[in-house]
Amino acid sequence: MPADLDYSPLTAPVDPAAALAHAKANGDRPTRDLACCAFLLALISAAFFGFLSVPLNMYLAGTYPDGGVGVRLLGLLPLAIGLGLVVLVVVLSRKSGRQERIDHYRIMQFAARNGMGYRMKVKDPEHPAGVFDIGVNRCAVDVVSIEAPRPMEIGQYSYTAGYHNAETFHWGYATVPLDANLPHLRLNSRAKGMGTVHESGKVTLGHPDLRGPGTKAFSVSGPFGRAREIQTLLDRTLFSSDLLARYAERPVHIEVVENRLYFFSPKPLSTTDPDTWRWLLTLLADTAERLES
Repeated sequence: MPADLDYSPLTAPVDPAAALAHAKANGDRPTRDLACCAFLLALISAAFFGFLSVPLNMYLAGTYPDGGVGVRLLGLLPLAIGLGLVVLVVVLSRKSGRQERIDHYRIMQFAARNGMGYRMKVKDPEHPAGVFDIGVNRCAVDVVSIEAPRPMEIGQYSYTAGYHNAETFHWGYATVPLDANLPHLRLNSRAKGMGTVHESGKVTLGHPDLRGPGTKAFSVSGPFGRAREIQTLLDRTLFSSDLLARYAERPVHIEVVENRLYFFSPKPLSTTDPDTWRWLLTLLADTAERLES
């Protein structure tokens, strides 16, 4: 991993105006997008809760014909609740969007301070790992590129898939090229809360019959008919006791494909947390070195 990194930009105070300017410079239009969402929410809420107000008004007018203005205002209560919910959603969205822009800016500053590359948004990122071929609206954000001493790329990847492409999936990823000719392997962590990294199905892998403590930590997929070779490789590398202990401490899914190593996590990997960067860069480098040994 790079030595003597300066992590202070990840937690340093940020001028919101500078974060907003950075977002706009990278194609983000938060004010316009929020205004469009607020208008649509207000329109939908007015139609729905306004529709509820009509029968309530009719009921109150028939039950309390002499109720006066107070009864009529009570009939507008559903509409008032709906518009109040719109205001609450807009306020929370603005707060969330502001924090997201600050996070982008901090990661950009961290990359710049340490001589790394940074891209706020990459549409349809090209990687050999199968998850990058799934679904639609594929996009990586906060992509940090490191050139030396070992090339690395860390980012946040999302895509939509499922029934009518209605579900959005988010994965933190980290990748490094390997100076070794290795079989295609997927190691899905069995740790609680890790989920499953879906694959495109373009490459069909088998489930070799493996033994040892590593099989309790990972479900392994690999080429058909090479179980003995895979067992020997993993026992010598990823299933060594020291690495397994570190994977148990902070679990990741692992994939080796086209001589690249990938980590995937449902938790952010390109983040404003300095401890995550220290852990990730060290573990990624150590795992790559072990696979190349």
